[in-house]
Amino acid sequence: MDRRAFLRRTLAGGAALGVSGVGAMALAQGGVRITHHDLPHAQMPLLPAGRRLRVAQLTDIHVGWGTSAETLRTAQVQARLVRPDLLVLTGDYLNHSLSEIDTLRAWVRGLPRPCIATLGNHDHWSGAPDIRRMLEQEGIPVLSNESTVLNVAGQPLRIVGVEDGFTHRDDVEAAFRDVPRPEEALVLSHDPKTADKIAKTGARVVLSGHTHGGQFDIPGLTAAIATAAGIRYLKGWYMIDDMRLYVNCGIGSSVAAGRNGAASSELAVFEIG
Repeated sequence: MDRRAFLRRTLAGGAALGVSGVGAMALAQGGVRITHHDLPHAQMPLLPAGRRLRVAQLTDIHVGWGTSAETLRTAQVQARLVRPDLLVLTGDYLNHSLSEIDTLRAWVRGLPRPCIATLGNHDHWSGAPDIRRMLEQEGIPVLSNESTVLNVAGQPLRIVGVEDGFTHRDDVEAAFRDVPRPEEALVLSHDPKTADKIAKTGARVVLSGHTHGGQFDIPGLTAAIATAAGIRYLKGWYMIDDMRLYVNCGIGSSVAAGRNGAASSELAVFEIG
């Protein structure tokens, strides 16, 4: 079952339980929750002992008719208010076309810097070369099965970007080819399923998105549908061997559906060190 079918089934379950779609959309438009996470040095040796960085993550923006202008504004404002040392974007900026790329560009311009990105499946369906070009024109490097070292708040941070696995563009070997110490790298990968491959490299932390947390959280039902659909990593933290995976619920929607509860729009903030 693909993600769209999973979302349809989840939403259908919500209707069966008498959950109001209008109420869900109102919740989605009402704000973006901020989640806070500590990655201590003992567990995540991404930095020298005693050094700290604040990294914020936004994902699954889906600029277009599925994401309200209010949600976009709120996410943008909150990303600035949390004052990250680095903002990471993990894909799905548009839906199925480039028709909203100017709106996306305007939104991107209001985000804090430095910022770095990877692409998602919807970006490839919409026009990945144009999206990548726009992001890089706005000063946001895009990692595609490659790594880089950024100077963030006066200290070097190795970042690995693994391409989207949902569209079978992930090449973990290529992404880590020039990474001498994977355990010290922050890894970005849109599709959380790719984390099973990434764990074999010795990496210690991966930030992903893609699932929307199930889009609509119905206690007991959403998780059951996800399990039946073969979705192992739905939202939040997971341990894969010695590696931690975080699945961010994302901001927007590619379907006519709102957000609620544990699947509501999310800006994740990580205190590293």
